[in-house]
Amino acid sequence: MERDRIENGELRMENSFTNSGSFCKNSQFSILNSQLSKTLCILIIIGVQTILSCATVAPPSGGPEDKLPPRVSGSTLVPNSRNQSVNLDLTLQFDEWIIQKPPSGAVAISPPISGRLQIKAKGDKLRIYSTEPLDSNTTYTLTVTNAIKDLRNNPLEKPFQILFSTGDILDSLQTDFSVLLHDSLTRKKKFPVVAFYPIGEVRAQKKYLERFRDSTLTADIDTFPNITREIPLYIAQADSLGKGTLQGMQAGTYLAVAFLDENNNQRLNVETEIAGIANFPFELTEEKKLLRFSLGDLDTSSVTLEAVTQRGNREIELAFSRNIVLDSLFLQKDNCFFTTLSKDTIFHSDFYTEPNNKNTVLVIDGLRNDTLYTATCLYARDSLGRMLDTTRNTAKFRFKRIPDNEVPPTTISKMEPSSRTATDFLPGHPIKLYFNRPVSADTLQFRIYVNEDSVNVEVKQIDAIHLEIYSNPPFGTDSKIKLDQVIKDTIVDTLFRERTLVQFSTISRLKLASLKGNIPGGNAQTIVVLQETTIDRGRRTSIRTLGREFSAKCNEAGDFEMEGLPAGTYRLLYFKDLNGDGRLNSGSVWPLSAGEPWISPEEELILPGGDDNFLKELIKDLPSL
Repeated sequence: MERDRIENGELRMENSFTNSGSFCKNSQFSILNSQLSKTLCILIIIGVQTILSCATVAPPSGGPEDKLPPRVSGSTLVPNSRNQSVNLDLTLQFDEWIIQKPPSGAVAISPPISGRLQIKAKGDKLRIYSTEPLDSNTTYTLTVTNAIKDLRNNPLEKPFQILFSTGDILDSLQTDFSVLLHDSLTRKKKFPVVAFYPIGEVRAQKKYLERFRDSTLTADIDTFPNITREIPLYIAQADSLGKGTLQGMQAGTYLAVAFLDENNNQRLNVETEIAGIANFPFELTEEKKLLRFSLGDLDTSSVTLEAVTQRGNREIELAFSRNIVLDSLFLQKDNCFFTTLSKDTIFHSDFYTEPNNKNTVLVIDGLRNDTLYTATCLYARDSLGRMLDTTRNTAKFRFKRIPDNEVPPTTISKMEPSSRTATDFLPGHPIKLYFNRPVSADTLQFRIYVNEDSVNVEVKQIDAIHLEIYSNPPFGTDSKIKLDQVIKDTIVDTLFRERTLVQFSTISRLKLASLKGNIPGGNAQTIVVLQETTIDRGRRTSIRTLGREFSAKCNEAGDFEMEGLPAGTYRLLYFKDLNGDGRLNSGSVWPLSAGEPWISPEEELILPGGDDNFLKELIKDLPSL
């Protein structure tokens, strides 16, 4: 193992240094007593000292790459022990060397302590201690998060908890939690923390809250937590599957929040961290309960227009603080406009956003060269309904005409399907083309070949750069498709040639499936979501990657039906769309509200081909919403 190689390497260097003197003393060389031998011995000793002083803690080179996470193999503090000293000082032993400078917040303690929690790593050991005594007769839970990594940057596979008490009693209540993780967080190995804040008059007895209290509030009023300001009473971290347990808790009423603690300060920053709020108030009793969280953007601040830049002679890019929804109001010419110092006003003729770019591009004709313009938008909103701040809705820029030979040519920047070898394209779906610059569908000509036979083509312009292309009749199953663009010949202007853009196959009829079912506790507000999954299985870990997503609404009885699904493996998710926006809501900080209820069974849904698949036969005993 790396640890053994590094330790043995240090040991060999130390032994070399220790024995260097005896080498010089016992050498059988005839020049032992000469001045040259003395110089040689001195150089050997200096060289060994230099090697030792320059040794660094780093993974050894060569050999297979280490992808295994570190694990706790021992502790000087016995788990679940009582009557522990109030002077916290313990050491954890890992099965390999860990990073020698762990970030702050890599270890959390619940409930909060008056002193600072200190951590120091040395080799494969982690020392945890406090600068101030702990409270007496108190149960504590230490959580080591996956901010602890080995020398190859592999984090802990799951958080490590150790429970102990400074008194005779060990609080035994615990709660399980489940956080719905996006596969991007799983790939990046970023896992959220789950925090519990006390609710009610008991807050007045919590000494750690004194530095967070609003001095203008009385104790009677200050009975609800400010989750963006105070640290939690209890905190734990989810594992790679979003699951976790927090133990050592006291009975009481809590507000539970999950968030991605990017800066490891155990405090929610809604401007930079996604979060989710469980249904509250949460009554913790002897009865075991499962809390569920979905993560989302809970920042309620307004949208602002931050900058304006020139993309071309007709394209002006607006950078908003959030991803803007390009709804019908952007079609209104007086919504966004450009004015000069002399109050001349120009309106846009079209608009679009590029794939993987949140900024909005307006298409405008008639801008004057070397002229200062002020861009103004009267209305804009993001997908969460946050509105444009009308006091921060303008930005200035100077327009300078770009020579025609410097304007980039129009090209296709993205296609769906994107692969020339796609074999599972679904019937009824259009081919999507995205260009780097505005185009007009009237000026472009395409041909579609289905099994080498030409069919009629219908082109729909979605916005200035986005086209959808359909065949008439629509694609069927088990078909080979080729899309060509008809362009003028570069030599003879009256001739045309075809350039193949993409070739693919539609899904086999035998691989097409449908699904019918009933969601326990479902109603007309319930939405069922299926996400294709693939599993990358490693030696110790498995990473689930999510692909295409399909959804359906239930009727009043909770029944749903989906057609045109590819046979395969899916993650099943169902939730109640209480606000009717069609997405799973994570809650709100201002005003404080809980996220929408959801359930995602651990069992994968394996969907075979055919049109007679029933959910209750594929996954039994679904939990009720």
